Amino acid sequence: MIKKCGIMNVSGSRPLLFFSTTYFMYIGNAVDTVVHEHHAIQIVISFDGPIDIIQSGSITKLKAAIIDSDQEHECKTFQSPFILLNIDPESKIGSGLKKTYLDKQKIAALPIILSENFLVEIEPFLLNNIDSTSIYKLVQRFLLSLSHTTAIAISDDRVTKVLSLLNEPGKDIVKIKELADAIYISPGRLIHLFTDQVGIPIRKYVLWRKLLTTLHQLMETKNLTVAALDGGFYDSPHFNRTFKKMFGLSPSLLLQNSQIIQVYKE
Repeated sequence: MIKKCGIMNVSGSRPLLFFSTTYFMYIGNAVDTVVHEHHAIQIVISFDGPIDIIQSGSITKLKAAIIDSDQEHECKTFQSPFILLNIDPESKIGSGLKKTYLDKQKIAALPIILSENFLVEIEPFLLNNIDSTSIYKLVQRFLLSLSHTTAIAISDDRVTKVLSLLNEPGKDIVKIKELADAIYISPGRLIHLFTDQVGIPIRKYVLWRKLLTTLHQLMETKNLTVAALDGGFYDSPHFNRTFKKMFGLSPSLLLQNSQIIQVYKE
């Protein structure tokens, strides 16, 4: 028996925007857009009725769906509360999702029991205090289950050192060669080792960290130009272009529709 979500409560809760390395999640009412595409894999789950997914003139109605990366589409949620998850396709989870659901199709239904249970589990976080660590663990469990993958366990001290260098507060993003030199291996070996241990290519990890840093600074300073520069972007238009290419939406559209913004850094 699947426990039903409290739709009225969810509708009245504050919109949540949650960012972590390799994915971001929006929970709230519709942020409908025109036809667009983006590099991230997209998961949409409705708390209420089915969502209309429009692609090439055809409409697919699904309660929980996954959309492949770089596919033109449009989602209509008709002001119903929903969850939007955008996942990096080059991550371990992204690869697992593609293999499981998107091998022969560009839009697929997700298992309804897993999706409904995820809604039930995450609903309390929308109505009570926001705990970013608990949300991160909950979303990770859901994505690992969906993608039939296992959690990453970093066992190589060299990768741990690289992560420490990349995440050092106030430190500019360093080049891959500099990182490789710091742990006495070749850049090619670092690229392979990092992907194997962390579950995402190092260049994509660096990009996500830049996005996370910019969003975190934006919450602190409320100044997009300053936040973008602190995050390692050339300027705010550079940040806006990168964000929209990855997620298909401008950051201002999401931020203005979100009353609660959380940035989780492992």
